[in-house]
Amino acid sequence: MSDSRKIPFFGVIAEPQSYVNIFYLLLAFPLGIAYFVFLVTGISVGFGLIVIWVGVPILVLVLAGSWVLCQFERVLAVHLLQEEIPAMAGKNAHVLGEIGDSSLGHGERLFIGAWRRLRAHLTGRLTWTGMLYLFLKFPLGIASFVIVVVLVAVSGALLGAPFYYWVDDGVDIGFWQVDELWEAIISTLIGIPAAFISLHVMNGTAFLSGRLARIMLGQLH
Repeated sequence: MSDSRKIPFFGVIAEPQSYVNIFYLLLAFPLGIAYFVFLVTGISVGFGLIVIWVGVPILVLVLAGSWVLCQFERVLAVHLLQEEIPAMAGKNAHVLGEIGDSSLGHGERLFIGAWRRLRAHLTGRLTWTGMLYLFLKFPLGIASFVIVVVLVAVSGALLGAPFYYWVDDGVDIGFWQVDELWEAIISTLIGIPAAFISLHVMNGTAFLSGRLARIMLGQLH
């Protein structure tokens, strides 16, 4: 990822990555909700039905689904945030090839291979850090969404005050009621640096999101 700390203060507005970062932060909100619903529903139903064994395949599907979602999140971080995250290749990638007992039938070899894959998956760090990352995506997605909406709304209100300060009772920016032209001009003067600062804050938030994805979805070296 292009380090947000290396982007010039005034150059941030012309940096395409700034707007890709905003898109990523906004996208985190609906994705976080979807992940949370999927995991909570799947885990609760799976454990609830485990006494009649129906829950076992449900939990296996939740594990498989969470792995696919983690792969998707890795792709997003790599392509949208330009983060360098190694492929999530677990140590179970060559399990089938490790079964060398020729006395076993084809079905037995498949069963043992599937069991070893599942065991390797359950003991892999990325399985659990990835699932934790999906859970964290819910509160972090909400936080990211709030940061973007608040910063964009405040900056936009400050910058655009001269165009609609005269409507009704003026512009209510929350801490300031702008209803005069001179106030609107001051608002715009404040809004210009506020817009640059807001972009840097959002870039910093995306930078931290990318680093978190690298730690929780990538191999440790």
